[in-house]
Amino acid sequence: MPSTRYTVRLPPALDTAVQEYLRTAGTSFAVLIRQALAAYLADTLPTAPPTGSRHPLTGALTPADSADRLQALEVQMGEMTTRIKVLEEILTQWPELVERSADTGADRRADRVLTPADRDADTPPTDADTPRGQRKLTPRQQRALRDKRQRGVAIEALMEEYGISKPTVFRYLRSPKRGS
Repeated sequence: MPSTRYTVRLPPALDTAVQEYLRTAGTSFAVLIRQALAAYLADTLPTAPPTGSRHPLTGALTPADSADRLQALEVQMGEMTTRIKVLEEILTQWPELVERSADTGADRRADRVLTPADRDADTPPTDADTPRGQRKLTPRQQRALRDKRQRGVAIEALMEEYGISKPTVFRYLRSPKRGS
């Protein structure tokens, strides 16, 4: 017997997060949904319908039973709202988590490479130590800056985050993208 088919509509933000997860995890949407539903249902199993007294002629629930059922539904709605809020928090942090996990080994090694002057120094290099005309951001930082700008982060926010001037931000934005 074939499995039941469902159609799911996702808001754009959730769709973006799901697509990124599918790309990085290398799994299908169907598998993700099955796993999510299984995990969710394992956490709280659905309750059986109330077995209270019914009207002798119509078989309908009595007002007291209906009130009990309504109260149980309100409790479930509160729990669902809490879960949705937690999921929204996770999804708002998702791009940052993906960005951190997207670093390649080559990027990490490039960030650790020290020049002979750095090896001889007592302290790690700072912006003040960077000679004029030399890049101040690592390749990984440059890629992150471009990605953030593409997502709509303001130039002023990028200037503050990376400690660079407006012209420098624009130079990084128009510089060739290596390794892309």
